[in-house]
Amino acid sequence: MTGSAPGGSRTHWSRVMSDRDREITFHYGETEITTRAGARLLDAILAAGIEHRHICGGHGFCTSCRIEVVEGQEYLSPVSATERERLGREAGRLRQACQTYVTGPADVKVPAPAPSRFGPDGD
Repeated sequence: MTGSAPGGSRTHWSRVMSDRDREITFHYGETEITTRAGARLLDAILAAGIEHRHICGGHGFCTSCRIEVVEGQEYLSPVSATERERLGREAGRLRQACQTYVTGPADVKVPAPAPSRFGPDGD
């Protein structure tokens, strides 16, 4: 199945997976990270020595490892069913680092915390 689903086309992804020895660079906020094409985003971030939250151990059960895609969505794996289930309509703009594989010069960051619906007085 090919298409332009958020996160790049499946055709692009299958070509990249055959070229996994190629090094690529992506940005995590202000930090430049070099890894191999097809690396899981969470693994590349942690290997760079960055403490990135992943409460469930990187198994896709929670959304604590979520990142925001700033640029280069076409260089990320297609959005998974797990991400669609966990992130809802934000899937694509937000990704789970444990479910996302990087293939090229993407730019991602930790998303800003969502504002609370509750005021400091609990109302």
